Amino acid sequence: MSRPKPYHSTVLSVLGAMQAQRVLDAPCGDGWLGRALQAQPGAARPDGLGLWEFPGPHDGYGAVGEHDLDEPLAAPQQPYDAVVCCEAIHLVTNPGVLLHSFKRQLRPGGRVVISTPNTWYTRSRLQFFLRGFHSGFAPMVGKRRGDYITYFPFSFPQLHLLLTHCGFEDVRIHEVDERKPKRAIEHLLALPGRMYCAGRLRRAADEHERQYWRQAGGRQAQHGRWLVVSAARPAA
Repeated sequence: MSRPKPYHSTVLSVLGAMQAQRVLDAPCGDGWLGRALQAQPGAARPDGLGLWEFPGPHDGYGAVGEHDLDEPLAAPQQPYDAVVCCEAIHLVTNPGVLLHSFKRQLRPGGRVVISTPNTWYTRSRLQFFLRGFHSGFAPMVGKRRGDYITYFPFSFPQLHLLLTHCGFEDVRIHEVDERKPKRAIEHLLALPGRMYCAGRLRRAADEHERQYWRQAGGRQAQHGRWLVVSAARPAA
């Protein structure tokens, strides 16, 4: 059983705020989401998809199936209010295929909720500058199918771009309860990036752009170790 991670409570908060009743957890891993929702009276009983790990029979799931998320998902018989994808989008070879699949699973107005490591925070940027590899994204040479392989390091701007180009809207970054930043020097090192975002915010042409730069220049995008981002399938 996995230990609680800082982003878990954020994901639960997003689902609670939208009062999601039909939820798909993909990949479901060892079932942390089902167990957490099971402990909340009246919460959803999610369905799950997995490939290497699966929840147990008492972990709070409805239907659980096997599926490789590198392959497209067929449209469901009954669409979901929310699709949750935790710590997986950086592990698939084609994130665009994954997001199009998730969009097909959702009802109009439903939301996808994604968590992934944030490579925009200062230590990760410095590590990339010095080594050529972001924090948590070690060289994968020699790894084979079935090993833990990280393909794509994500930041908020990159994830925002991918979601909007896959047809989602209302992209939101959500606060994670973690120290932001961990070290005082990171405030100083992040200052040029935050000033750039602030300048672009002042010059933004409309509210859509202002919201983008407001979020990109915020503490979670600039200093957080985790990204929790949600986006909606258009209502019409």
